Amino acid sequence: MNPSIRSPDSTGGYKMPINNKVFNLLAAVAVSSALAGTAQATVFSGDLYYTYYTGGANVWKIGFSYDDSTNVAGLGAATHIASTPGADGIIFAPNGNLLIGGQGSGSVYEVTTGGAPVASQATGAPSYHLTLNPNNLTVYTSDFGGALKKLSLPIGSGVTTTPILGDETGVTQVAFGTGGSVFYVQGSPNGFGNLGTIDLGTGVTTRLHSSVQPAHGLIYDPFTGLMTMFGAGRTGTMSAVDGSGLLTSGSVFGVGDFDQGAVDGFGHALVAGSSAITFIDYSLSNDITDPDFVFNFFTSANGISFSGIDDVAPLVGPGSNPNPTPEPASLALLGLGLAGLAGFRRRKSAR
Repeated sequence: MNPSIRSPDSTGGYKMPINNKVFNLLAAVAVSSALAGTAQATVFSGDLYYTYYTGGANVWKIGFSYDDSTNVAGLGAATHIASTPGADGIIFAPNGNLLIGGQGSGSVYEVTTGGAPVASQATGAPSYHLTLNPNNLTVYTSDFGGALKKLSLPIGSGVTTTPILGDETGVTQVAFGTGGSVFYVQGSPNGFGNLGTIDLGTGVTTRLHSSVQPAHGLIYDPFTGLMTMFGAGRTGTMSAVDGSGLLTSGSVFGVGDFDQGAVDGFGHALVAGSSAITFIDYSLSNDITDPDFVFNFFTSANGISFSGIDDVAPLVGPGSNPNPTPEPASLALLGLGLAGLAGFRRRKSAR
């Protein structure tokens, strides 16, 4: 297909080839003015929690919203939450607190959404991506290509190490599929990893796919019912039952790197990587490798750069906020305070 994008004016916008053109999205006042006379539409909104790998103030959140009739996406002001001794993977614990993989610090940290430290657990090795077991009793993490670490909840209750056997000698992340399937990614940041299944009890791995470009972050998407991956500026999907039917995207997202993404269960994803948060709408195509619209945001509404952004917390499923901001809602965009951020929108052209 021939990807195309259009101007921020959705009512009379023009199409152009996606030759790396970048458009400035309208500022909040301009958006409000343009939409003041429009009818109400479904607006998907919530809070996205994310980390920076660069140290210092490294745990943040930001509000987002997306109007599915005008195809206008926006981010709000970024809010600093906490500074932990290293930050990579980020998920919610069942109690509503945040869990942070501490990179080379060798610990996982628990903080409240207000930033207060709660507990930590030394893992004996670097900790990057995090995965909550759907039973809400354990969290899994690992070094890149390392042994699997299983942390008991609440954090601080202990950790066990499972050596990796079979087709791999280590894993980067595990993710839960359907029908009891558990998958792994094995590879260095941020892409071209191996994919397969893993027995969490024995650590035995069975490789299904080798050197897959978007294979780095891995999650289950309830909207498509597929395992979904993010890496090297691309996306991919495969069966959540047995890993068959691997499908990967082309270079259609306007950035060269993805680390981890979060889906909202309604055909939208927010992905961290390339100093940006990328918003993907695939609600019409039902295929995240062939999206309807794409937006790249490089700063927040209050001017906070996403340079050094690392991971994002899940929006649905295990590891997501047990008390999320309600979405979607039937609201008008007027008054939501959408940010004027650098980004572009891509619309599928006719096949």
